[in-house]
Order: sequence, then structure tokens, then C-alpha cells
Amino acid sequence: MTGYAHSGFVITRLIREETGTTAMSRSSARECLAPGTVVAPGEVLVATEIGDPAHGRLNCPAAPLVGGLLNRRGVRVRYAPVPQSGDASQADDGAALFVTTALHADGTATAIGAAASSVDGVAMAAARGAVEEWAAVGGTRRLLSAVSPWCPGARQALEATRQALAEGPVYVCGQLMASPQACADLEKSGAVFARSLDDVPDGALVLIPAHGVAPGIRAEAAERGLGVIDATCPLVAGVQAEARRFAERGDQVVLIGQSGLAVLPAILGEAPDHAILAETRVGAGAVQVADPRRVSYVLVPGIPVEDTPIATAALRSRFPALRGPDPDGFCYAASDRAETVRTVASSSDLVLVLGTDDDPDTRHLTALARSNRAKANVIADVTEIIPSWLAGTSAIGLAESTAAAPGLAARVTEALSGLGPLSVTRRLVSTEVASRPASVSPPPAG
Repeated sequence: MTGYAHSGFVITRLIREETGTTAMSRSSARECLAPGTVVAPGEVLVATEIGDPAHGRLNCPAAPLVGGLLNRRGVRVRYAPVPQSGDASQADDGAALFVTTALHADGTATAIGAAASSVDGVAMAAARGAVEEWAAVGGTRRLLSAVSPWCPGARQALEATRQALAEGPVYVCGQLMASPQACADLEKSGAVFARSLDDVPDGALVLIPAHGVAPGIRAEAAERGLGVIDATCPLVAGVQAEARRFAERGDQVVLIGQSGLAVLPAILGEAPDHAILAETRVGAGAVQVADPRRVSYVLVPGIPVEDTPIATAALRSRFPALRGPDPDGFCYAASDRAETVRTVASSSDLVLVLGTDDDPDTRHLTALARSNRAKANVIADVTEIIPSWLAGTSAIGLAESTAAAPGLAARVTEALSGLGPLSVTRRLVSTEVASRPASVSPPPAG
């Protein structure tokens, strides 16, 4: 647990860890026959399960890793079960199967396997090589998983949309903070993402997402008699109220944040003709105001609080009478997420960043991981993991970006569980704000 203090309140950072463990021992790879299994020349069959004479049916959770390696080498891959396997003396036909098995602590077993036509030497060599390459990087590991990329406010808005759709169509103002797949599923259920209220018919139901909307949109919805579900995050609503209060008393309101954040229009709209965005210390130093005695600032939700002191210090050096927001209302979601990724990276030999190379959030997480001296590689699919990345690693971190495909973290975890004993730990850094007592009574005498 870590902590730090501001005047009037205490901020406590809690690092939570939840762990589950799978344990197993791995045997060496072997070659055998797969009676009844036919593999076409030029292809390799990657086993999703294998019928083993000693252990019965064996699942193959690492199959996507084997298939991905073969695909990168230009081999045509097919995934399928291998119902039977045995020694050459047990059958005169069938494909050649290369397999390694793993025994778990609970007595169950899994396998890694690939089969090829016994008359196709090239495919047999490819199958053997893929199984052996993955078997070579098997071993005992810890998997450290970071938290979901979506903050509580975004998750609550998503759930509010789902609940509203149970009663009929819903028009969402702008975009929800959710994965593309989640938004696509909502559209299939009747959600319509409207760029403005001009796209919303009279009498319709409108949902305001977590990042809120400008006051003008609320007023227009009321004038038209539209039904409104307000899913604005309470922290965003609090910043809107502070910006409005500062502007109403005639202050120039400086928004410390980043351009492009979805929440900006909602906050700027509360202080028309009074608000200006300052992204950096340079931006804060360039702020021009009519009256230096009437300047206030707010922190835009969605940026780490720790990234703002330089900008606020630059403002205060120019405007000593600067007014600031109530720190109890700061949004720590971005701070906690960044610190969680740093904590995971500092304990990992390798961090797998789930997302796409062209995505800003993915690049941000990759930079966070590397800033803590961890190797970091981006993957959009479990099949993109390369064996050499895992060589010599005992701890692997997972960091999920907003561009990650739904369920990718679970698929990566499942695949890695086929490479050796794996303990799975979920790391969470959270900030709790608690009011500090006004005074502390001394202990009674005696």
C-alpha cells in the first residue's frame, strides 16, 4: 500500500492481487502415429485435443501458439482433434504425430501436438519443429494481468444502455467508452449512435454517455420532450459543476487535459467564452487572461493526476490568486490504470500489450511498460506470440488496451497455460480518498 496527502484529505493507493494457480510437469516430445487421422500433403494439422492411450483425451490449450508459428512460416494449418495416437506397431496407416504431454497437479494432463502426412517430409519437419520450439520455452511461470481498460463510469454507462435496450430502441449521444465489439453488439440490439440530436426522432429515448454532454444538448432534449437516461460519470458531472461555478463568478477557466478527449465538449460547454485548454507546461505558460486575479483551473477526467502538477505550478507562478478544484473530486482512473501497468511491468520479464500497433492507447501502454525496463510486445491475436519472446522468462505481464479484441486476455491466458505450470495473478492499483479528521484527541493519561 502506498499513500500521499493533500491539505484536508488523504489519498491511499491500494495494490490488490488475486491469484489462481495451475501446476503440471512436462514430459519430452515424442513422435508417434495418429491412426485414422488423414492430413493432406502440404498442410499441418494442429491438434486441439489428442486421444492418448495412457491418459485418455488430452486438451491442447497451446494449439493457437503452434498454429501461429506455422502460419508465419507459410505452412497451411488446420485445427482438429486427433482421436487416437499410438506407437508405429499399433497401426500401419495414419498421420505422423509429434506430441508432448503435461501432467497437472490434480492428475489431469494436457498436450501440444501437430500432425502431418507420413509421406510429406517437409510438412513433417514443420510439425516437429513447431512442437519442439514451443516445448523448448515451456516452464513454470507467473502471469500478471492488469485491470480492464474501462473505468467504472464507462462500465456503468454500458450497463445502463443494455438495460434500457430491454425496453426498446435507445439513441446514444455520441459514442460509449466501450470496445468496438461491445458497441456493435448494442447496435444489433437496437442502439443507435447519434452524432447530434438532429438524428434523434421526436419521442425517442436518449442516453447520455459517461463523458457527458454540453448543457445545450440537455436543453434541446428537454425542449423536444425527449426521454433522457443520464449516465454521466459522477466525477465528470462534478468537474462540469466546478467549471460552471468558476465561470459564473467571472473567472477564466483553464482546463488541464489533453485534446481529443471525449469529455472536453461537456466541460467546455459549461464555461462558454471562459474556458481554455492547456495540455502542457508550455500551454499553461501561454494562457492569456483579461484579469490575472480571476483565473481558475480544473483537471479533465481521463488524464493521470500525476501528470498535472507541472502545468498547475506554471499557472500558479503566473497567477498567484489561482483558484483550483476540490481535490476530493479528482478522477484517479487514469492514474490507477497507469500505475497498475507500471506495477505489472516492474514485476515482469515480458509484457504482452493487447491491442494494435496503430492505436494510441496501445502505444501508451507499451511506453509505460518499457519505461519500467520490461520488454513489451504488442499482439492483436494470441497466434502472434513468438516463442523466442518467452525464452528465459519466469513472469509475463498482460496489459489490455481499449483496442484489444474482446476475450483476448482470456485466450492468451489459456494458451500460455499449455506451456507449463502457470500461476495467474490479477494486479489492481486503486486510489481511495478519505477525509482527514479535523483534529486528533490525545490518548488518555495513565
